[in-house]
Amino acid sequence: MATASFPVTADEPERLRLLERYGILTAPAPPDLASIVELAAHTCQVPHALINIISAEHANLIAAIGFEPTQCARSDSMCAVTIVEPAPVFVPDATLDPRFADNPYVSGLLGDIRFYAASQLRTPEGPVLGTLCVFDTQVRQLTVSQRGALDKLARMVVDVLDLHRHQTLLQQALQAADAARSELERSNCALQQFAGQVSHDLKNPLTGILGHADNLIDIPAIANDPDASFCAQRVINSANRMRTMIEDVLALASAGGQLHLEPVDLNALAHAVIDDLDRPISTCDARVTVGNLPTVVADPTQLRVLLQNLVSNALKFRNPAQPCRIIITAPVLRQGWDIAVIDNGRGIPPQDRQRVMDMFTRLHQDVEGSGIGLATCQRIATAHGGALRLEETPGGGTTAVLNLPTSTTPN
Repeated sequence: MATASFPVTADEPERLRLLERYGILTAPAPPDLASIVELAAHTCQVPHALINIISAEHANLIAAIGFEPTQCARSDSMCAVTIVEPAPVFVPDATLDPRFADNPYVSGLLGDIRFYAASQLRTPEGPVLGTLCVFDTQVRQLTVSQRGALDKLARMVVDVLDLHRHQTLLQQALQAADAARSELERSNCALQQFAGQVSHDLKNPLTGILGHADNLIDIPAIANDPDASFCAQRVINSANRMRTMIEDVLALASAGGQLHLEPVDLNALAHAVIDDLDRPISTCDARVTVGNLPTVVADPTQLRVLLQNLVSNALKFRNPAQPCRIIITAPVLRQGWDIAVIDNGRGIPPQDRQRVMDMFTRLHQDVEGSGIGLATCQRIATAHGGALRLEETPGGGTTAVLNLPTSTTPN
């Protein structure tokens, strides 16, 4: 690496390994990327925008506006310099910047770029895959809001690439599902990760999953293997449940969305959630205790989404210094119930307890997530005429409480 004609950082080997795992350069680029570069160019009011993935020797333009996606030598790429910078790069006139003045795309050999701005595509693991950049042949500046928008769009690119990676992993798992039950379990985990990352357009991938799983059951090797058949049926059941949840959540979020209220056995619902989260519960050796829970009037799908989010959060934000313990209780009040998920995890500082229920708010960047779980729970609570609050567990941890009135009046 010391003899390379372009700058590299100490994590270059890991960066290249991570890039290979993403599979970005061996498959067609996700179509959503074209919309992101178009939005970047429009927001920054420049004629050119691109997503540049930096491999070992090349800069790979996987989506672009203003010209066709192509490939160039990494040593010629301005973005090859940007990926080693600690922060986004904003250059009003590249001819005056010593990092870029001699670059062939600036000097006139390959182009005459003047204005250049780029935000790094930083993965949740840390390494940078490339950049989202905008440029022009004219000297110009970006406003503070434009800079912020470019950074947000770069994070959106990483989200799309993560979605692409998880979808690819899921497809591979489904194709190999007839080989072992463990592969089916891995695909189910990938599906959960996939669902947590997606911010839009979930129905098409789920339709594909159901089709593959239905095909699996018809394969003799699967049909004749009780374990494999059971796992395949679990995949179908999980996908159908997720599709129902998605449709109901979207309906609730839209204008005039209505809850489907009916008596809900909280005890049965809590155990169903525990069954859905069996893999992460087992992985972190957690213990989930269910108290004597009542039957309440609520939307069963929405309540399941809420409870699953709260238990999942308790697992993700556990305290590594002690065994993870989670208790689900629902003491009866004079006019309703306090449905509580009590954990002994990291806890949430008092000043952050309301803020973490805002959309896309994340306190711990080292824990995978999208920052929409608690916001979704709060919307579900409000729709039921109730409220969600976060408290401190005595001895440390978080107690999330859904106050559900006896007579639910949907909002």
